[in-house]
Amino acid sequence: MQLHVYGALACALAGAPLLAHAAPAPAPSDASEPSATAEGPTEDDIVEAEVEEHVNPVAQALTPVDGGLTADEVAERAVLSSPEVAIKRAEIEKAAAQLDQTMIQFFPILKGTASYTRLSPAAINFNFPSGGASVGAQNEGLLTVGPCPQNPAAQCVLDSGGLPVGAAALDTSGFNIEIPLNSWSLQAELAVPISDYILSLVPARRGSVAQREAAQLAHDAELIKIETDARLAYYDWVRASAASVVATEAVTRNQQRLEDVQSSFDAGVASKADVLRFDALVATSEAMVSDAQTAEQLTAQRLAVMMGEERDRPGYTIGEAIIDAPPPIERVEDLDRLISEAHQSRLELRSLYKSTDALEHGIRATRAQYFPRLDAFAQATYANPNQRFFPQQQEWNGSWAVGAQITYTVNNSIMTRAKIREYQADKRTLELTAEQLRRGVTMEVTSAYLDRKRAMTNIVLDTRRVEAAEEAYRVATDLFRVGQATATDLIVAEAELVNAELQAISSRIDLRAANARLLYASGRLTPSPAKSSSSGRKSKAS
Repeated sequence: MQLHVYGALACALAGAPLLAHAAPAPAPSDASEPSATAEGPTEDDIVEAEVEEHVNPVAQALTPVDGGLTADEVAERAVLSSPEVAIKRAEIEKAAAQLDQTMIQFFPILKGTASYTRLSPAAINFNFPSGGASVGAQNEGLLTVGPCPQNPAAQCVLDSGGLPVGAAALDTSGFNIEIPLNSWSLQAELAVPISDYILSLVPARRGSVAQREAAQLAHDAELIKIETDARLAYYDWVRASAASVVATEAVTRNQQRLEDVQSSFDAGVASKADVLRFDALVATSEAMVSDAQTAEQLTAQRLAVMMGEERDRPGYTIGEAIIDAPPPIERVEDLDRLISEAHQSRLELRSLYKSTDALEHGIRATRAQYFPRLDAFAQATYANPNQRFFPQQQEWNGSWAVGAQITYTVNNSIMTRAKIREYQADKRTLELTAEQLRRGVTMEVTSAYLDRKRAMTNIVLDTRRVEAAEEAYRVATDLFRVGQATATDLIVAEAELVNAELQAISSRIDLRAANARLLYASGRLTPSPAKSSSSGRKSKAS
């Protein structure tokens, strides 16, 4: 029995619940309902079961200290120093940038070009002594002017084989064209993607907006998770601190009993075996103190890491009234309603739904590539020489052109089909991920709900446990002193007292932790407006 009780205490020092096999208590009802007492403990019952500080050293040790840590303060510091929140904030900025890129893709394309070209020597000369002409680059062959084969009355330009290369009635005497060798050009082009405006603009923009909203929801969800984890870490540290106090008090009592047993042994009332048993009990209690202090240091270090503080920081003090009843939670009597509320409110689920919407809009925008592309264009050129002017001269001239074109690329249609299949697979993955998370949320709410019921029931019963254990220990001590109780009886009474004291404070910490988990699991927590808006200000501005 001794090993069983101390094994339970060791589990409590490690953070495990002491009453793991206790039957669940009935669901608590709202304080306004007359039948609340019959169905289970209520918030008023928790207040009436307050631990008396003048009889409980644990309650005295957990009295709040001015300037000490509170769960809210730890949560705030953890959010400010969390790399995960900073990563989610960067993802919001990335989504905002992607939205900007999407909209820019639909802007009319305006392009300007300035160029200079040095040309090889070339000329068009119709004044050869032999009556021929030279056109284009030098040494390309001799052209002549003569009667056209089909109409001898007209003059044509003939190649070296006598075939016409153009019809002209020209007087070539004294006609010589020089081609400029230096070319400068200033050109402006405007292209308007008309088909994209009709088929792709709306779904592309909606998809980018949905993705940005998904990133914002993921950021807020991560922020709430960090806050909740920080509060739970704070409660773990308080639990370890309480366990350390309980173990220290147990050492003090056991040392006193060892002195009593030693006196009884000297008087010939107790045996040497009794002395050795209590000496071993003191050693076991001291080992428990060491374990409890190690757990306290470890949980304090975890707080420091979460808050981004240095390891050599002075020890923390408790600044929150842990043993007092926590604020009541409204509308928690119906588990099914809590689960339904969580499915609708959890930001992680809403983020996945938004990402799914973004993919659906992406599929619609991609389908536009199945159709021919219609673009309108306009072009203005200011060049020296300008190719639109003949004959070419070394001077600046301007010209313009406007029009529309329809293009269709077969390969784009094949590639579009493959892209849509990829998007559909990604969408299906997100839908399954959301369903997986939805099931996990169901179990998360159920676990927190039942833990809260158990903690409230235990708190109501813990006062009776502690009173009974204290009285049993007092009676066992008195009986042992007069020789009517054995050392084993006293050791068992001591273990039960330690267990009851630790369970009393552990149940109150369990209630606060269960409340935090239930609020988080049901989706009732929301990030503070200052934290959420400061991280999303840039994305909203875009």
